[in-house]
Amino acid sequence: MLPVGLAALATDSLAATLVEPVADAATEAFDAAGRIARGVSPAPLDDTGSPSRAALAGAVVAAMGGRSRVIGVSVMDRRTGVWWHYRGGSLVRAGSVSKTLIVAAALRKARAGGSSLSPRQRDQARAAITLSDNAAATALYAWIGGHPAVSELAADLGMIDTAAAEEAEVWGHTLTTPNDLVRMMHRLTGGSPVTHRDDDEQLLALMGQVVDGQRWGVGTVRSSAVRIRVKNGWMLVDDPWVINSVGDVRGGGRDYVMALMQRAQPDETTGITRASRIGRAVFAALESPLR
Repeated sequence: MLPVGLAALATDSLAATLVEPVADAATEAFDAAGRIARGVSPAPLDDTGSPSRAALAGAVVAAMGGRSRVIGVSVMDRRTGVWWHYRGGSLVRAGSVSKTLIVAAALRKARAGGSSLSPRQRDQARAAITLSDNAAATALYAWIGGHPAVSELAADLGMIDTAAAEEAEVWGHTLTTPNDLVRMMHRLTGGSPVTHRDDDEQLLALMGQVVDGQRWGVGTVRSSAVRIRVKNGWMLVDDPWVINSVGDVRGGGRDYVMALMQRAQPDETTGITRASRIGRAVFAALESPLR
């Protein structure tokens, strides 16, 4: 049950304001063709709202500290296939969240060549995800061919805005959206024709082994009954801080994919604290399925 303050925010009018359609024609065609093995398609939302979406909207806005033009949140409840977002289509520098795409592209390149990652590359993949090691990510990024390889994989995964974004000079400047990150996680966790299931599982296993100090945002909840795979990103840029988080949560009656992206954060601590508030708020709100 939501605290009184959150429940007061969780109104149908608020939900109607915050909810926008999030399934584009390309995604609908991809899913309708039955090419996602798990068979769950992100559902487009209308703007009429529902009690569960109103509660989620209220919880997220309260956790953000009010409506914001610099924060985007996207949540897909795999129990129902319903997908909600707040500014989920806004492009933001990915920071270390892009390491998920780098490792996925490296695994795909190795498999396309009829082999697997070398022992050194496996160590680099582990370090890039579990420790967010920049040097390891840079080495893999160079090996896959840089931005074109990331953009190609993004396009194949249905990450339309990411694929169409301007080329990044460095991997941390890759532009993506909360909605595209949810598309990525949905396909990695549910099966996709463009990546191999064994490679997906390898990447997801690494996301489940992220060190404790980096398990905030989507990874905030701590429970032996809940399994979380997460990758966070934090980067000092011109505006000045970007603080992002993507992952999936399963257990404790929940089963959802989530991404949050924040730009123009005043400092690292403020952004991480807010990301964790949002992560906890979504977990609490999804005690009941999103409809």
